[in-house]
Amino acid sequence: MTLYHGPDLSLGPVSLCLPDVHEIENAPAAPDILEARSQWLARALQGPETLYFAIRVDGLLAGQIFLHELGQQPGEAQVGLHLFDPTMRGRGVGAAALALLQGYVATHTHLKRLSFVTAANHTAARRAAEKCGYKYKEPSPNDPFEVIYQWEVPQKTLKARN
Repeated sequence: MTLYHGPDLSLGPVSLCLPDVHEIENAPAAPDILEARSQWLARALQGPETLYFAIRVDGLLAGQIFLHELGQQPGEAQVGLHLFDPTMRGRGVGAAALALLQGYVATHTHLKRLSFVTAANHTAARRAAEKCGYKYKEPSPNDPFEVIYQWEVPQKTLKARN
C-alpha cells in the first residue's frame, strides 16, 4: 500500500494529505472521473509504483493527485490529478496541488523529472501545468487526443539532496 502518510502539505486553502480510503470511495464525483478515481486508488493500495495523496480545499475532500510509474524509468515518474467536483476546476486548485507535489518531490524523493499527460482540450489542466513550470513536450504517442508536459526538478534542488 502506498498512500501518503506524512504531515499535511498546504498552500493557502489547498492541502495534500493522508487519504481516507473510505471517504474517497464514497465521495461524490463527476462522471468523467469516477472510473479513474477507483482505478488509481486501487493501484495505490496494491503496490509501490503509485504514491497517492488526497487533495483537500479548506479541509474538504476535493480530489486526488499521485505519482505513478515509479521505478519504471530511473529518476522519473508520471503525475495523475483528478478533481472530483467539477466546480473546483479552473480555480487554481489543480495548480496548487501540482505545486505542492513538486515541492514534495524536490525535497523527499530522488526523482529528476515528472511527466503530466492530459487531454489536449483540457485547458484548465494545461494551464495548471504551465503555471507550475511544466513544459510542453509532445503529443502522446499512445493517444492522439492527449499531450505530454514535463517538469525537471531544479538542479539546485538535486545538488542539495545529494
